[in-house]
Amino acid sequence: MATEIHCGPAIVVLGIEHDGKAQLAAALAPSLVDDGPTAAPVPARAPKAIGGGGGGTGALASAGGRTPAYLGDALDLAAEDAASLLRGR
Repeated sequence: MATEIHCGPAIVVLGIEHDGKAQLAAALAPSLVDDGPTAAPVPARAPKAIGGGGGGTGALASAGGRTPAYLGDALDLAAEDAASLLRGR
């Protein structure tokens, strides 16, 4: 059973190493999507750090790459881009 959580403007960015690859996911709160932004810019720079690519539409975006050793760097970039998106509202 899913529970809906109501919150203000928020962005969640997750990263994991799985089977020798790095994976990232970003999600925007509905209140942000209603104002126009999409999740795609959040992991836009991060895939370059992990040797991959990404994309997304609406509230969700994902990225992946072959170099999980740099997942921390990729998460730092995604966090910077998420903060920038929140400041630009």
